[in-house]
Amino acid sequence: METTYYQSKLENLPDEILLEICKYLLCADILLSFVGLNQRIMQMITQYRHHTSLYKASIAKSNYLCVNILPEIGSQIRSILIDCCYSILQDDLFIKYFGKKMSIVFPQLEKISLVSYQYKQLIDILNSLHDLKHLVEIRLYNLFPIHKSNQLIATPSLMQANNHRFTTILIDDESSSLGFNQHDCYLNVIRLQVKLQTIADLSTLFSSIPNVQYLDVIMEENGSSSRHFDGLDLSCLYHLTDFKLVCTKQPWIFEDLLVLFAQIPNVRCLSLFLFTSDTRFIQSDIIISSLPSTIQQFNYAIYLLHFTPFDQIDEIITTWSPSHEVTCFFHDTFLLVHTLPWHFDRISFPKYTSKIMSCRTNMISGYDSSVKQLEVKIDKNFTLKKALGIISQCRRVKEITIYVTNSIDTIKADECSVPDIPELSRLRQVAFYGPIPSDLDHFLLVLTAAPNICRLDLPFDLLWQLIDNQQIRHILGHRITSLSILENATKSSLVTLQQEHIPIISSAFFRVYDIYANLAHLTHNTTVVSTKNILDECGVENLVTQLDHEKSEVFSSSSTDSMLVSLLAEFKHHKLTGLCITGEFSENIKVNTKHWLKHNTILNGQEFEAIFCDELHRLLIWM
Repeated sequence: METTYYQSKLENLPDEILLEICKYLLCADILLSFVGLNQRIMQMITQYRHHTSLYKASIAKSNYLCVNILPEIGSQIRSILIDCCYSILQDDLFIKYFGKKMSIVFPQLEKISLVSYQYKQLIDILNSLHDLKHLVEIRLYNLFPIHKSNQLIATPSLMQANNHRFTTILIDDESSSLGFNQHDCYLNVIRLQVKLQTIADLSTLFSSIPNVQYLDVIMEENGSSSRHFDGLDLSCLYHLTDFKLVCTKQPWIFEDLLVLFAQIPNVRCLSLFLFTSDTRFIQSDIIISSLPSTIQQFNYAIYLLHFTPFDQIDEIITTWSPSHEVTCFFHDTFLLVHTLPWHFDRISFPKYTSKIMSCRTNMISGYDSSVKQLEVKIDKNFTLKKALGIISQCRRVKEITIYVTNSIDTIKADECSVPDIPELSRLRQVAFYGPIPSDLDHFLLVLTAAPNICRLDLPFDLLWQLIDNQQIRHILGHRITSLSILENATKSSLVTLQQEHIPIISSAFFRVYDIYANLAHLTHNTTVVSTKNILDECGVENLVTQLDHEKSEVFSSSSTDSMLVSLLAEFKHHKLTGLCITGEFSENIKVNTKHWLKHNTILNGQEFEAIFCDELHRLLIWM
């Protein structure tokens, strides 16, 4: 009998239109929708089969992909991303299906990316990577802090994974720092991006990676360094040609720089972002004459703290030659000097420099093309008005973090006009930390300019004030899909997240499918009583959950347990993929997490995974 094939209207569309549609879909949805449809469609989605991302996939979709799709296209996959940020427990599922047969299912795998992994998760996935002949690159994003005692295992496990085949190991600047042992030696590492604790850690790092050609290092520890370079035994990196160092929390002296330069004799591209109180760092003739003779490109930024006010800024700028042009921002004893254009992905403007920058525009600064992550630290008076000047110069920014302080700033509101904000089409995430700015309504200008913003991280009291503004609430509702509700910055705040707020938040953020909530301000308050006694009570507003035929668990509407039940119930129609809660839960939830949720919430009958993570003190639910 002959089978009739009916071509859908979707298949009548040209590849160009279908690929344009794909830009608005998750990779998981593309694979689920198109794999196996027909030869033409399979050819069209080649890039998604070669570069597979499990980003933001629900547990049901991830399960289906692991059982039916990935084994089918595994031999075609060149890179894969596993997401534990939005798909909270995805790593367990991936290890379950592929942990013992990675090299069989993915024989052509070249790169693996891991998002929001904890220490144990990282070790588990690294232990599964062996005999993958083409796998030479690993990238880690938002790696959770690794305790110093565990770094003795984590670092060598990472550097030696897949039978020492990794030549490229890139760990982003929002990840945990790593420690290196003086006896380590990783000859395989050619490209490395890593975060270290102190300047002293450079010694063990340099000796561990003798063949490195590209090195990107970030130092994270605050305070004065106990050891300078003259006390360190730095190995010479003869193969290093591209070196980037960001160290803005530990003070440098010029002699440190000379020692460092001596150990990188063949570097061609050098990028330095440092903190110092040594004025020699801003003197062009001293710095340029000290550079290795092989330098072809020099990117330079300095935070300088001096004991006497500066009043000769123009002199500093003019002393630098046109081949190394600089710009400068200052206030009293603090300066930020950097070469033009700006070449670092992240830039952080403290309060005083932002005050000046927001009132002027430098079209050759490079902020508009280079800055992907912007941090602004300012006081709560006229905060956003001044921050807009900075934001307007960073049109390709992806993440904006605004730190608000309680300090008093004497700048007048009329000293800086409100700038025009260009379209921020790449902006995805905005985070606020600190008290509520006095001019919060100005946030509307940022939202209006950011059509693709999808994540918002902020304290609850600030969130509550935002959604009170109908214009802001309308935009947030249509755009935000991931919401992080943080603790209030001040305990004196008049409003804290309670159960009565949940329905309003659910209604306002109707597109949200991923939530983090910090409920540390609530306490766990649970008692077990007779079911008969409960039924005899009238008008009781406490939540009651059936445990067995004789007893029930009763908890206050202001408890963490009650808030958990309420969050799941109110967001039922949002089809959440992830819920993460920090707070104090009952022992029953901590020990029997999935069982408790199955019998006491709307998750009964729904596919989900859940654990209580003692290390993070968080409840993690993947749906």
